[in-house]
Amino acid sequence: MKIGATAAYTYAFKGTKMGLDDYLESIATLPKLGIRCFDLEILEDHHTAIYSDPANIAKLQRACTEHGVEITGFTAWACVKYIHSLKPSMHQKGFALFKEICAISAQFNCTYIHMGSDMIAEFIVERDPTYTGAPPVKMAVPAEININNVLDDYAGRLNKLAGIAAEHALKFSIEPRANALMSGADSFLDIYRRAGHENLYCCLDVIHSAFHRENLPIAIEKLAGKLLVFQFCDSISGDLTHYPIGEGNIDLTEILTALQKNNFQGFLMLELYKGGNDIKADVDIQYREACEFINKELG
Repeated sequence: MKIGATAAYTYAFKGTKMGLDDYLESIATLPKLGIRCFDLEILEDHHTAIYSDPANIAKLQRACTEHGVEITGFTAWACVKYIHSLKPSMHQKGFALFKEICAISAQFNCTYIHMGSDMIAEFIVERDPTYTGAPPVKMAVPAEININNVLDDYAGRLNKLAGIAAEHALKFSIEPRANALMSGADSFLDIYRRAGHENLYCCLDVIHSAFHRENLPIAIEKLAGKLLVFQFCDSISGDLTHYPIGEGNIDLTEILTALQKNNFQGFLMLELYKGGNDIKADVDIQYREACEFINKELG
């Protein structure tokens, strides 16, 4: 497996106002922490502007070469609101934006493009305030809605996204999240069967599994070869904070043991994120210590 960090590393000390220079700073810092794999992210539509200038992409590529960092994945978070809607016009916007982000990802020779699952936007009453795009905590599904039809339609959209990713030589990773249409290993496997596309893979995030008290070693074994990305942090059951190692109540050693037992060949990505306004020096310590913990546990 490869050990890396998601774009949440940058967000942890910069918040959602991050820009090109913040990513360049992250690329220069991560190797000093023992991390050489990094994900970039388009969290909101306007973040695509970072990559609209070929000069910016060249700067990122040079920084990666200089510091020995590999951009392994790209998170297309801006697509979530479009794909998780009942409106076909929103779906078309989502497909177009996803295709644009795939083209950007391909310029970095990424292995995968990533997106999170969510609840249908029209059903959401209230979201958790912990971070931008956090899952819903209150929903209302109209009585006339057949949820199996909703899931079939959703799976059809994921099928299309998986196909777009494949056209760009990318694997498509979808992340089960708390209170989403896909919330754990079993619901991923259900959607995977409905979607019927081999280029659909799973990303497990400790906090979303812990929120529903899912047994992660069992989830890892259930997913077998469809688990592509594992987002690693500590957590407290029922909480949606990506805690640093040792600040939660999760048995992280048994998770790493399960990944080894099941011959996980994907990406183990650190995602430690409290609120987006932490001091960078503190964030660096958290990521260094997490990397050291993983390497020690994996032997």
